Amino acid sequence: MENGLIESMRIKLLPVSLEHSKELFIVYSDDLTTQYVPRERHTKLVETEELILRFINLVKEQKGLVYTIVNKEEQTIIGNAGIYGLDLENKKAFLGAVIHSNYWSKGFVTETLNKLIEICFKELNLVRVEGSCAEDNIASEKIMQKIGMTYEGTLRSNVIINGKNTNSKVYSILDKEFLCN
Repeated sequence: MENGLIESMRIKLLPVSLEHSKELFIVYSDDLTTQYVPRERHTKLVETEELILRFINLVKEQKGLVYTIVNKEEQTIIGNAGIYGLDLENKKAFLGAVIHSNYWSKGFVTETLNKLIEICFKELNLVRVEGSCAEDNIASEKIMQKIGMTYEGTLRSNVIINGKNTNSKVYSILDKEFLCN
C-alpha cells in the first residue's frame, strides 16, 4: 500500500507531510471551513502539526492513506483528504475531506473523492467505501450523492461538532456499483 502522488485534471494529491503544516493551518483555522468538522478549529500551528503527525501514523500503521490537496492551476494547498478506517481484512474504509471555504462549490472535493474511490476499489480491492456528514451539511451530502454513494441512514448524536452532539448521515458505495459506472 503506497501513499504516492496522485493527479487528476485540476488537483494533485500529495502524501500528507509536515511540510504542509502552514498551509493546512490556514484551512483548519478558518471558521467557515471547520463548521462541520468533528475537531476544534485550530488556533495554533502546533495543533495542525499534531494532526498531520496522526495522519502520518495512520499511513505507517496501514490504517489509511492521507493526502494534501493542491489546486494545480494556482499551485496552492487547499485542504486534505483521505481513506480512513482502512480494514483490508473486511475490505472496507471510509472517506473524508476538508477544503478551505474559498474553494467550496467548485468541484475540487468531488474530483478528489472520485480519485480516492478509484484507489479503494482498483488498488486496495475494497468491497465497501463509506462517507458521512453532519445532518445539516447539505453540500457534503450532495457530493456523496454525486460520486455514486447511496444513503443508508442517519446516526443519532454520534459525533460532536463545535461542542454539540450532532446527527450524521451515512452513505456508501460498493465495488459492484462503482465498477458498473
